[in-house]
Amino acid sequence: MPSLDPLTEAGEPHPLLTVDEAARMMRVGRSRAYALAHEYINSGGTAGMPVIVFGPGCFRVPRWALIELIATGRVVRLCDAIVQPTGVPVAR
Repeated sequence: MPSLDPLTEAGEPHPLLTVDEAARMMRVGRSRAYALAHEYINSGGTAGMPVIVFGPGCFRVPRWALIELIATGRVVRLCDAIVQPTGVPVAR
C-alpha cells in the first residue's frame, strides 16, 4: 500500500501537494477536496482547505497549512484577499 504522504526523489516531504495528494492525507474523496479548495478561494481564506492558485485548474496545497488544518482544525489564511459579494476573491 502506498504511503499517504508523498515524498520528493530525495525522500524529503515536498512542500506543495496536489489536491489529490492532500485528499489522501485527509482521507477524503477527490471531489470533497476540490470542494474544500473552492470553498477556501470563495471565502477569502476563512473556510475550506488552504490552496495556492497557479492558474486555471492548477491548485497546490502548502504542506504546513494542511498539517495545521488536520492537527487543529484551524484554517490558515495564506493571503489578505478581499472577497466581493459574488464570492470571487480580488487581490489587493
